[in-house]
Amino acid sequence: MNRRRTAAVALAVSAVAALSACSSTAHPGAAAVVGDQRITVSTLQSHLAAYRAAAAQDTTAQEQPGVQGNLLALLVNAQIVDQALADQGKSVSEGQVQQVEAQYAQQTGSAQALQQAIVEQLYIAPSDFPIFARYQVGEDLLLQQAGVDPSSSQAGAAFLKILQKEGSSLGVTVNPRYGSWSTVSTSSSAWPPLAAAKQPWLQRTAATPPATS
Repeated sequence: MNRRRTAAVALAVSAVAALSACSSTAHPGAAAVVGDQRITVSTLQSHLAAYRAAAAQDTTAQEQPGVQGNLLALLVNAQIVDQALADQGKSVSEGQVQQVEAQYAQQTGSAQALQQAIVEQLYIAPSDFPIFARYQVGEDLLLQQAGVDPSSSQAGAAFLKILQKEGSSLGVTVNPRYGSWSTVSTSSSAWPPLAAAKQPWLQRTAATPPATS
């Protein structure tokens, strides 16, 4: 299961944008809010239950710490990418998603081997792989729209800027029980992970630009 710019299952992508402004009103029952789209706690729990059910069928799978936050990070970042595409009048087709799934099945050797890799290395349910596939296709489309070769060494930094702009425009908040949306990049994650919460759920704060080096 190999892919450019990657480490964990060679599926890793570049870092995500900074924590942006949150609403001053309460978000009861929300695990996260992306713009005007709520990811409810019950939705997150259903994804977690699907992962655990799949893991229970895999005798070699072991649940890792932070699985719940890992799932929420995928749901949040996938929404940001979808909205960034929509802003440009683009979207990811079902055919493109199926093509990605077929490519990974070929790389792993079979559909069954792919499902095992999804559970053991991405820590999501196989039923959630299309979300990741859409995210991955969306990354490439956004980079291409920006005139950046997705396989180039500049792709990671360029994708970060795209996500930062879109996320700051939308406004992203995460219930602090799960962490916070972060600028931290890690080569061991297949998508930008959540970081420890640094501010209250109800407090409005200005967007923080990513650190430069």
